[in-house]
Amino acid sequence: MKNILIATPSYDGRLDVWYTNSLLETVLFGFQNEIAFKPIFLSYDALIQRSRNDLMKIAVENNFDGILWIDSDIEWHPEWPVEIIKRDKDIIGLPVIKKSLQETYNVKCNLEDLNINEEGLISVQSIGTGFLYMSKKAIDFLWENSEEYSEQDKTGRMIFNVSVKEGQFISEDVSVCNKLKDGGFEIFIDPSKTCNHIGNLKYFGNFAEFINKVKSI
Repeated sequence: MKNILIATPSYDGRLDVWYTNSLLETVLFGFQNEIAFKPIFLSYDALIQRSRNDLMKIAVENNFDGILWIDSDIEWHPEWPVEIIKRDKDIIGLPVIKKSLQETYNVKCNLEDLNINEEGLISVQSIGTGFLYMSKKAIDFLWENSEEYSEQDKTGRMIFNVSVKEGQFISEDVSVCNKLKDGGFEIFIDPSKTCNHIGNLKYFGNFAEFINKVKSI
């Protein structure tokens, strides 16, 4: 039985009902497929990078076999987490449509040059942590290659951090993807599965169709 941490930061302590429904069904589906999902919610911290660092520390100290980042305003099909874990990739995520009336996604890549490999996956520059799986190998690499810090009575590692490079702001999710790529990891997405994003509206899309539209322009 694999033990996988589902890591969800929640600044206001709330979980969307669509997220909660997906999570409950995923936990059940996981047990049916020899995967024990353990959801942990880290709330009321205004610094998202610190929340993510604390969740990584939990994954390391409790020897989880992997960590699946899912934001609290995401909806997905319950079988998707099992399916991407069984892909046996160190880093694999699903596209999340952004909360915008213009169709955009949390994937950084050259859409016109994307190639789907024989496994149906795409190698990308980076992807947001809205729905992103990291293996134990990736977790250990990030932990061992990130600076330690102390804050009040606890310590952590600066795995997720924001930065500025050549005048451009680098968010914590892009930063961690850059770290992984520098460490020799390849970042994959499955374009056949697109997560919904919940706001005042439910934002839904289809990344595979989006690629085709871009290529046809």
